[in-house]
Amino acid sequence: MLNTLSCIVVDDSYLDRTTVEAELENFNHLKLLGSFSNAVAAMEMIRVLQPDVLFLDVDMPGITGLQLFDKIDSYSPACIIITSFPEYAPYGFELKIFDYILKPLETHRFNLTVQRLQDFTMLKQKASAYDVLFKQDEIIFKEGLNTIKLSSSEIIYLEAFGDYTKIVTEKKVYLTLTTLSHFLESLPAGKFMRIHRSYVVAINKVKRFNVKNIEVGTTTLPVSKTHLKEAKQTFK
Repeated sequence: MLNTLSCIVVDDSYLDRTTVEAELENFNHLKLLGSFSNAVAAMEMIRVLQPDVLFLDVDMPGITGLQLFDKIDSYSPACIIITSFPEYAPYGFELKIFDYILKPLETHRFNLTVQRLQDFTMLKQKASAYDVLFKQDEIIFKEGLNTIKLSSSEIIYLEAFGDYTKIVTEKKVYLTLTTLSHFLESLPAGKFMRIHRSYVVAINKVKRFNVKNIEVGTTTLPVSKTHLKEAKQTFK
């Protein structure tokens, strides 16, 4: 059973705020603590109640959503940006936001974000994640009281969750406390490829490729425009 996650919404557009609020009503485990038209008004609630999830617009008068998130240093909520401005995305991911959604908000896109949030929360509940040791073709990390040793050949794909990386194998899914970029740098060269800011795939596990997605194992993953050229060269 999922733990309840507390949330707040901050957007200077009344229509956009109520749209997010309506989407949240579809999920019993997401509890809305408050909805605000500006970042200044939201700051006190964030400081006192420390909600688990922040749904923030970027372009707001006074303090932007990204500036608001950057000011939070007492804890680490999951920040989901919902905005009309794609150009802020690189800065957002530098701040380690959880997801970046473009307006107009669509239900299926919001549901994908909530699913990722659920996956991340459940993995954190199941595992105590520690630093990862990379040793030749072997990945060593802790899961609870157990030491896990994985061969890199067992990995199907990796998924970024902020400072964590989810490892997907045929038998099991693990959560490790290391960033996706560091994970990729430490894996054997030439065997893995980044296809999206959130995904790295094992090249020999790819079954099908087109300009929009890659089928790896039993899962279909998106290919971003940034990584499309390299993907075409690799999987042509």
